[in-house]
Amino acid sequence: KKEDKRAPDSIPAEADVVIIGGGSVGSSTLYHLTKLGVKNAVLLERDQLTSGTTWHSAGLVWRLRPSDVEVELLAATRVLARDVLEQETGLWAGWNENGGLFIANNKERLDEYKRLMTVSTSQSN
Repeated sequence: KKEDKRAPDSIPAEADVVIIGGGSVGSSTLYHLTKLGVKNAVLLERDQLTSGTTWHSAGLVWRLRPSDVEVELLAATRVLARDVLEQETGLWAGWNENGGLFIANNKERLDEYKRLMTVSTSQSN
């Protein structure tokens, strides 16, 4: 079945918030704004939601990040995609829990990975 890629019949003439890009960041921004009560928000996407860079990096929600803030944000993202969205919408978000492999090819990279591991394990993921 071919996807319908026609432009919508109408686009709002005005909005309080306009989000450009329907990737993971744009979609997440719209989701969280509506959770905060924003009513007049529009998301503009030139193709299909998450069809750009987000699609290519699906599942790369690493636990190892340079800061504890990033570790916490990614942990919250995992919970949202894995548990919350399906409960709220009745639709599977497509989340597959997976892992990754970090390979250090020099001492500096190994030291960085050890530091990231320390940051990550200090957080409750």
